[in-house]
Amino acid sequence: MSRTGPPTDQSARDDIATLLDQNLFVEAGAGTGKTTALIGRMVAMVLDRAMPIESIVAITFTERAASELRDRFRLSLEHVVRTEADGNRRDLAERALTDVDLAAISTLHGFARRILTEHPLEAGLPPAFDLLDEVTSRLAFDERWNDLERRLLDDPALSHTLLLAADLDITPGHLRDLAEKLDENWDLLVVTQSPPPEPVVDVGPLLAAMDDITILGRDDLPGDDKLQARIDAVASLRTEIASLTDDFDLLALLRAKRGLSTLKFGNPGAKAVWGDTKAEIIAAKKIAVEMWDTTIVDISAQVLRRLLHELIVGARTAAEERRHAGVLTFHDLLVDARNLLADPDVGPAVRTALNERYRAILLDEFQDTDPIQLELALMIADPVPRPGAPLDESSPAGGSIFMVGDPKQSIYRFRRADIALYLKARRSLPATPVALTENFRTTIEVIDWINAVFGCLIEAGDGQPEYVPLVGRRAAASIGSSVTLLGASAHSDLRADELRSMEAADVAAAVTTAVAAGWTVEDANGDERSCTFADIAVLIPSRTSLTDLEDAFDHADIPYRAESSSLLFGTAEVRDLLMVLRAIDDPFDDLTIIHALRTPYLGCGDDDLARWRIEFGGSWNHQFESPQAAPADHPVAEGLAWMGELHRARHHEGPSAILERIITERRVLELAAATPRPREVWRRVRLFADRARAFAEADGGSIRAFVNWSLHQAEDGSRVTETVLPELDDDAVRILTIHGAKGLEFPITIVSGLSGAGRSGSTDVDLVFGPDGTPEAKVRKAQATHGYAVAQEASRAFDLAERLRLLYVATTRARDHLVVSLHRTEDADSDGRPADRSTPARQIAAALAALGTDAPDSDDLVPTSRSLPAPVVAEPPVRPERNDWRSERLAAIDAASGRQTLAATRIAAHASPDLPTDRARPGEAGRHGTAVGRAVHGALEHAPFDDADVSALAREHAINEGVADEVPRVETLIRAGLASDVVRAAAGARHWRELYVAAPLVDDPGSPVVEGFIDLAYLDDGPDEPGLVIVDYKTDAVVDDADRLAKASRYRLQGATYALAAERATGLTVKRVVFCFLSADGAVELDIEDLPSAMSDVADVVRDMTDG
Repeated sequence: MSRTGPPTDQSARDDIATLLDQNLFVEAGAGTGKTTALIGRMVAMVLDRAMPIESIVAITFTERAASELRDRFRLSLEHVVRTEADGNRRDLAERALTDVDLAAISTLHGFARRILTEHPLEAGLPPAFDLLDEVTSRLAFDERWNDLERRLLDDPALSHTLLLAADLDITPGHLRDLAEKLDENWDLLVVTQSPPPEPVVDVGPLLAAMDDITILGRDDLPGDDKLQARIDAVASLRTEIASLTDDFDLLALLRAKRGLSTLKFGNPGAKAVWGDTKAEIIAAKKIAVEMWDTTIVDISAQVLRRLLHELIVGARTAAEERRHAGVLTFHDLLVDARNLLADPDVGPAVRTALNERYRAILLDEFQDTDPIQLELALMIADPVPRPGAPLDESSPAGGSIFMVGDPKQSIYRFRRADIALYLKARRSLPATPVALTENFRTTIEVIDWINAVFGCLIEAGDGQPEYVPLVGRRAAASIGSSVTLLGASAHSDLRADELRSMEAADVAAAVTTAVAAGWTVEDANGDERSCTFADIAVLIPSRTSLTDLEDAFDHADIPYRAESSSLLFGTAEVRDLLMVLRAIDDPFDDLTIIHALRTPYLGCGDDDLARWRIEFGGSWNHQFESPQAAPADHPVAEGLAWMGELHRARHHEGPSAILERIITERRVLELAAATPRPREVWRRVRLFADRARAFAEADGGSIRAFVNWSLHQAEDGSRVTETVLPELDDDAVRILTIHGAKGLEFPITIVSGLSGAGRSGSTDVDLVFGPDGTPEAKVRKAQATHGYAVAQEASRAFDLAERLRLLYVATTRARDHLVVSLHRTEDADSDGRPADRSTPARQIAAALAALGTDAPDSDDLVPTSRSLPAPVVAEPPVRPERNDWRSERLAAIDAASGRQTLAATRIAAHASPDLPTDRARPGEAGRHGTAVGRAVHGALEHAPFDDADVSALAREHAINEGVADEVPRVETLIRAGLASDVVRAAAGARHWRELYVAAPLVDDPGSPVVEGFIDLAYLDDGPDEPGLVIVDYKTDAVVDDADRLAKASRYRLQGATYALAAERATGLTVKRVVFCFLSADGAVELDIEDLPSAMSDVADVVRDMTDG
């Protein structure tokens, strides 16, 4: 049964909310409510330390998490406002709630962008720098690579190296992949003063090894002695190699099969003839064979090292060019922000300013932090030490740093998350350790199983934290096993594809059993109910097993949807759309046009194509006339005519518009309804259309350029992140990668696809950094830089440790039921493979075997004999009468329509149509004024209320408005405004400048919303109830006092409109509306007399406008 009472770690939770003057390092296990604890600390800072909301920084890992954090923080403040009895604390919460959007609650990239936006010049950036999104970043890299490739090919100094690379089959594609990886880590690259030496083919050691063979030959043996014949062949080969002086000839010989086969001469020769010398010859032969391979490997290493230097220079140069151009990638944001704070000249001032502004920095998901995040946080929280100083030299002020994370959930190493840095920070930083261990998500039985298994698997080390057990709280479900194992016994003699197929069938059986047998889950109200398909999630480490799962689910009639990231450009529907686009673009590509005609979107069968070609003699070129004998409604004729029309429009409309026409005119979304999973197709087609729009906006290229770019993405296997919104009407099993499931939870979690060994056997292009930070590269097996093997082995150890943490993340997503697939081949490695290459399934099985009788309870799956419940088919709606339907439709449209919006000036003009109006300010709907007036208003929006010099501000705004010759006048008017009584009063009160207000002014149905900007408003806490004072700056040319009074009268209803809107929007009484007329002689303030009467007049005018 469930545990009741306070959590076992309640004291730790209290520390988080009360130790506000201490820095805390919180380790929060899965499901322990770390977000709730984080928000509780933020609320406590506002209420107990009266910390302004804009002084708080909360950084989390994803945009989704940042949005959730902001929303929950807002709800917590609202709860305090509703329930707090202490008036002072309630006022603090109200103020924080008003300003909650000022809090820096964002991702690390968002915070870095904020820093750079506030200090662009110090960072060496243009003030209005741009941020590249995913598509524009890829296009920008493609363009950079094309330029770099041309420079490399045109460089005479690299011709020798590039020709050797070509002979070694190191292709431009390999170099492009390396360039992309270097581009992602450009801040870690150091450009050496001089490039590595030009590669040379050094055969000296090989010749020496061959000499060790030939020196053992004999000249006293008959000519038919087989061993001596082999030695003579080696001598001949040695002579041939020594005679070659050209590197390319040497490399060609070394790569030729005949040369190596000459050395691999087996074990000829009689022991009776050769005696012990034979063994010496065979040993020397083995050394020579190894030296042969080593020579080729050495050439490859030299070539790669030389080219890697050029790629590093290119990556660093490109980063510098992006910074100067003000066009940054997401990674650039982090590096440029870090470099700004670490700069020896401008950094100290910027760090000090940020330290004074941000009094508390809270780092969420700290286990997945990029090292730059910790650097930024420490340089802000403790701006005095030199940047880059050891962690134990940092001394941030008490309560300025709060870090929360779970090292067991660190799974983003491929995004530069560094678990070693987390462990080092935990040891070194001056922060109080706090641990949250009570899990509110998962049932006690599942928690016990997780603790037992991962207590065995996760062992403390350089790349692994110690395992801290979780404490369960929730009782087990009443129906269905808490932990179920699939494939508990190892298989023998199964191929990988057979194993995946068998596993997928078992997963489908588990889903069927759960739904048909009515496994119970807990709903949002804490009540039990039978599960549905939507309660089940299948988590897989990679998409290798996805196809088998989809086939098994289709066979079992299980509804599902695949989420997270997909290989968008390789899906069937996108491939078909690309084929149609390609056919439209090129009328001479017969094969592509035929393929396009055969797609579902043009619907031509093979019989249609054959008849078109054989019977009618038709051409495939859609720019040619159709044969006269062919009927106009023939499918091929219609398809070609349609493609021809789009071909002629392609230059005017571009790839995005043409794709939209294909989707609309060929009924792509409608055709998807005939597929087994139409929602999947709809999502991918929409996503592909989004990519086309982004391509057009970023590049403006042709259809051919877009098709080529898309096909390149498909060849790269580029994953495109899909935003999968919850579909409440879609009762379907969710299939996600484990990374995609991070931060989520599911009533029934099935962990599958654990039979693979992960990246260990990868043969792709790879880049790793050695212990000294040197980049080491590999393009294929035996073609790598010399330091690659050592660096990769160290990297691999971290990868293996992370793989265990990935399993932990997967299993802790479960709420009520956990199903784990252990399908695997024999537990014993018959090939002697090291244990650390074991598959995840083997590791879990080994842990359970080691636990023996101490292993927590789990059950093998017993497939149900029950059938799945029949899907609920909705009754077709009764079609209403047309007139009734039309009336209901119009009523619905009217009800859903937004209110009309009005500017205050329009209301005033309606009341007094004969009064003159002035010109509108550019960019400000409903605002009025001249260029000088705009400059003054803009400056007063930003000018400090003290006696600071405003000359620079006046000059800036005058130039922006194109009145540089009026700088003295603008400055005089600004000073007049700042010296006025109302502005002085505002400076000493809570105030808002350029305050946007919008509200309906009367309660009548259909009443328009009035919107506009108030120049200045402040809260007057006088002896009576608090109220607002509204200030409206006026820069009109005034002849005398009478003229000023006349103008104030003209503005009466305009000011009253703002007052009425402010009252209805805020609930506060507006005490005064002051027109502050600015001139060279100072400011003259005129109040609206009888403000309530003026506001009543405004309401009457609005009703008149509504009735009219």
